[in-house]
Amino acid sequence: MSRRLRYVAHSFQPVELTWRCMQSRFLLRPGYEANRRILGVIGQAMRLHGSDVKLYFAGGTCNHIHIIAAFRSAEIKAEWVCHVRTNLSKELGALFDWRGCHWERRSSDIPILDDAVLWTRLVYLAGQVTRAGLVRRAADWPGVPWIQAVTEGKPLVGVWYDRTRLYRMRKVWAARPKGQRGRRPSLADVAEARTVELTPPPMWAELEASALRARWREVVEVAEARFPAPARVLGRAGVSRVAPHDRPGKSKRSPAPAVHASSRAQRLTWQAAYAAFVATYRRAMAALQAGMAGCGFPEEGCRPARMSLAAAPSG
Repeated sequence: MSRRLRYVAHSFQPVELTWRCMQSRFLLRPGYEANRRILGVIGQAMRLHGSDVKLYFAGGTCNHIHIIAAFRSAEIKAEWVCHVRTNLSKELGALFDWRGCHWERRSSDIPILDDAVLWTRLVYLAGQVTRAGLVRRAADWPGVPWIQAVTEGKPLVGVWYDRTRLYRMRKVWAARPKGQRGRRPSLADVAEARTVELTPPPMWAELEASALRARWREVVEVAEARFPAPARVLGRAGVSRVAPHDRPGKSKRSPAPAVHASSRAQRLTWQAAYAAFVATYRRAMAALQAGMAGCGFPEEGCRPARMSLAAAPSG
């Protein structure tokens, strides 16, 4: 089955992104340095794209991550996702001695059509770690403190390592005579703090800070009641001792829905709009391949990276 085309029906429609680690290995195991690098990568991506991206919440376990965000366009979403996934692979791979891609497949990309189902997805994300039997309470999770950020206003500060600058610094260092080299440049020389700012979900956009935190506390309370921890949990210390290259004996596999919606009517309307988009996109792609000008790619999707690839006349 072919992949779905990247599609954003309208600007800043909330979407849930899910990335699962290769072979469900625990390559997202939390820890001080891992947490800092995750936040640094996301913080750098937010800095690069500014107001074109709204990050609402995130969650996950040792082998997968969920992100709820909104993007100005499908092209912005593709760029942001590519930056975060690629750099998380580099940073966590270097930390956990894992070569190659961290991720098993292309990210699951599920639009969220209304506020009611958005609230339900926030509850699900908040309850991931208790449902999995990792910790007793959501706030006990030793990973990135998304819960504390939304319920207490705790800042999300990470570190971004500018590896391009490090590469250039080391080239200059290596070109010097051995007696004049001094200390070899290290990651510490290119470390830059990055802060991740969360945007209030659309249904709470007008709330003051105290009221917003109260709403988030309700989400966490509902999540812990709906997804209670089992009698025995791994606990913070146990989670921190997990080996990153290990994997669970059995991974839950269930097909992801095409869209999160509160009603069948909403789902059918979205499916019809997506089908019309696909038909328009395919016609535009066929015209591009035939070398026709003004192919008319729909604004809801991503245009080909090189529109100049239109067939040129032979001879």
